[in-house]
Amino acid sequence: MIKGSFASHRMCKTTIRGGAILTVIFLLSPPLETSAGVSVWAAGSTEKIQDRNRSQLPHDAVWNAQSGTISIDGVRGERVAFHVVLTVENEDCRDVTLRASELRDGDNVLAAGRVRFFYEHLAKIYAPSGRHGKRGFWPDALVPMTQPLRINAAPLHYGLRKRNQPIWVELTVPRDQEPGRYRGAVTVSSAGKELGSVKIELKVWDITLPEERKYPVNIGLWENHIARVHGVKLDSSEFKRTFRRYLEFFLDQGFDPRTNPGLSGRLEKGKYVLKCQDPELEKLFLDRGRRRFFISPAPMGIPRPPRGKAFSSTYKAHVQEHCRQVIAHARKRGWYDRLIFHVPVDEPKSARDYQAARHWSEAIRPVDARVGLAVTEQPKPENPAWGSLVGHLNAWITHGNYVYLDPESILERKRAGDHVIWYISCDQLYPQPNVFIDREAADMRMISWLTARYKLGGFLYWTATYWREVRDPWMDAAGWKSSNCNSPASGEGSLIYPGHLVREYTGQDNVEGPVGSLRLALLRDGFEELELLQVLRDLGGAEEADKIVGSICRDLRDFSRDPNAIDKARDRVIQGILKRK
Repeated sequence: MIKGSFASHRMCKTTIRGGAILTVIFLLSPPLETSAGVSVWAAGSTEKIQDRNRSQLPHDAVWNAQSGTISIDGVRGERVAFHVVLTVENEDCRDVTLRASELRDGDNVLAAGRVRFFYEHLAKIYAPSGRHGKRGFWPDALVPMTQPLRINAAPLHYGLRKRNQPIWVELTVPRDQEPGRYRGAVTVSSAGKELGSVKIELKVWDITLPEERKYPVNIGLWENHIARVHGVKLDSSEFKRTFRRYLEFFLDQGFDPRTNPGLSGRLEKGKYVLKCQDPELEKLFLDRGRRRFFISPAPMGIPRPPRGKAFSSTYKAHVQEHCRQVIAHARKRGWYDRLIFHVPVDEPKSARDYQAARHWSEAIRPVDARVGLAVTEQPKPENPAWGSLVGHLNAWITHGNYVYLDPESILERKRAGDHVIWYISCDQLYPQPNVFIDREAADMRMISWLTARYKLGGFLYWTATYWREVRDPWMDAAGWKSSNCNSPASGEGSLIYPGHLVREYTGQDNVEGPVGSLRLALLRDGFEELELLQVLRDLGGAEEADKIVGSICRDLRDFSRDPNAIDKARDRVIQGILKRK
């Protein structure tokens, strides 16, 4: 059951007026019945369409079944997506293909190559992720379509032999696209016979998404798990090539991989020496706009002292030399202002842990009093007897529960000039958002709006590749099994899929590197909207931006999961920008 003040809030699609727009129109003719009994329809992006069910809060205001038109909007530089759904009854449907024409408005053209199709792999969720999860087949992996599809009707024992197969359709609007009305078509066929011509109305406003992101999303990648699933050695050239594809994928999606930028350190004749062993990797990050470099202050190859124990003079000297050389290298290469040392005391829960964090600060601050120094903790300790970390650190990676419970201490640190971001973990339960596969699609899109609600500087997720407890995430989506923290959970720590297994599980061509997910795409789309909110603020619309955010987010446990309401808030942002341009 959906609960909360925003739970039942629905909205009708409003007509957007004023401002220069680019409108792209595909056409969807009325569904044609084939011998396989196939119908074609569409839905907005923020919905998880299962094999037999739609969401309790469907993304349906954008879809006009009578005219067969889906109406969506975007800005230049943005990726705009929706679902085309094939519903198969009674018989299987073979050799299904989708084809896009070029989109035209007079002499202006939006190339057909800007439209991409992704098969939505339906993962079997055999154990609910928490009390608000649900068993069943849920869409998640987004597999680039390279081969015709076969869509099987439901087995006979289901009773009604009816099955949905969603296809993710993603259109990238060029940054130099001329405003106007564009028309084109997507044709759905089976074995050469046309099933339907899909028609979409896409408004792209006379606004361009900023190239430089102001709200980084930092996502970890566990290299040893990637190597194991791909069957390669961690130190092999095969792994290096594969891992680079993973990094390129995340950078292309607008995310910062939370990984070492090619630095390596060791003791040489008693002196600590730091080198950049992979300058091409560092160049990749810089060329592709990585916004944050989280670096451990622990010198490489040197054992750490027990947590809470004071550093020896020798170890402290190694820490300082490591940090000094990292800082010097970052200054030389132009990423010092993006550097944050992440103290290796994860989620401190005792006086000893707090003292350990202070030891790191005491070692680093004499080297550089200005450099970012972060801890995965909230500014106000759970137990005052532990003492405070304020003054020792200037960057905070805050658990969502504490964002909800103590927003004032976060605002206080922001007013003092500290950097504050937040993260979601297994123990942030409904009605708070989470990344589980069997959760509403809006959870992922609303993470960005909640970031805006609390005026946070970005978002962090611990890893996209926690594959320790499964052979691979294609076979078993419940990769979080043995923890005491809300297990089992499907999708916890696992946001992508290894591409070398695509053919085995979907019949599509293998991918070198990873395959994305519906959850990750919605997270990306939400943070593109957050960048638009910042555009509105920069144009003098900060008060209006806050009101818009407040219209769908009261707090972390009271926000709208209705995609149509989120679309309405987004539209208000766009209108606010156009009004001030």
